[in-house]
Amino acid sequence: MLAHRLRHRVTFEVKGDPVRDGNGYIVPGSGGWQIVVLGDGLRLEDVPAEVLTGAGREFQGGNATQAEVSARVNLRWFPVSPTVLASWRLRWDGQVFNIQSAETDATARREWRLRCVDGPSEGQ
Repeated sequence: MLAHRLRHRVTFEVKGDPVRDGNGYIVPGSGGWQIVVLGDGLRLEDVPAEVLTGAGREFQGGNATQAEVSARVNLRWFPVSPTVLASWRLRWDGQVFNIQSAETDATARREWRLRCVDGPSEGQ
């Protein structure tokens, strides 16, 4: 992979479990989306990536017009399962993208190729 292509910075987030108090009630403000930290302590924040967005589309949903933008994100490989990676979301340039699929390159150890969507779900 050529380093000059990685001109964008993205942040990966994972849905955190809410904290419960002594009575079993959820503590307000706990849980939510948090920055991913790998097993070796590496935070996946401001990760160099190449983000390629498409033209987007509009569709009818819930008696309202909805807009959706798809993106392809290429970045260096890091050790995580593709199914786990697909459960995260990605932040780039103020937008929140759902990760639809995570694929590796032909060698399976050089880069991740993510297909992402920014739209009505807002990363939920």
